[in-house]
Amino acid sequence: MILVTFSMGNLVASGAFATGKCQLGKNVQWVSIAGPMQGSRASNLLEEKCGGSGWGAPLKGVLNLVGHCPPTPAYLNLKTQQSVDRSLRDQFAAAQDVRRRGVTKVMCGTKSSGLVSTDGAGLAIVGSMAFGDDGTLHDGVVAMGSCSVGVDNFSTDAEAGVNYKASINHLDASFRHGDGWWGVDRKPVKWFECAL
Repeated sequence: MILVTFSMGNLVASGAFATGKCQLGKNVQWVSIAGPMQGSRASNLLEEKCGGSGWGAPLKGVLNLVGHCPPTPAYLNLKTQQSVDRSLRDQFAAAQDVRRRGVTKVMCGTKSSGLVSTDGAGLAIVGSMAFGDDGTLHDGVVAMGSCSVGVDNFSTDAEAGVNYKASINHLDASFRHGDGWWGVDRKPVKWFECAL
């Protein structure tokens, strides 16, 4: 059996295992994709922009129109680990520990513009607003450090059969855009096929 968790689903599954709501079976292969295991600066940004005024008011209006303002509790619980209260920090740590011990393979994205798609421009904008120019590798939503925490042995080669550090964005990691036309670091579907 294979358990595939994407984005926040990584925290949901890890949290369920950590609290004993369910158990990870012995023969289950767990594939963790684009998990914000230490939270996401994009959630902090969403909270900031939804509360904004002045120059941020037009963005707040757009976010309101698409249903992101006010931020839902789910988004607020995805704020970075260092910016939340002790209880939520402890829950992040427990989820990270469970994933570290149980995961089979991990894929993390490092390029917010990602593969050629309409999503790439939007995620590049979100990524630049959330992460700025501080050198953090990210997929537009999740930092590489948050996705990879507790896990090592990453390769940029989709066919290496190990954890994958891919030049893709957050939505590319959901396989919705297939593989990139060039570069072994732009092939999430090929990686998934080789990872199992």
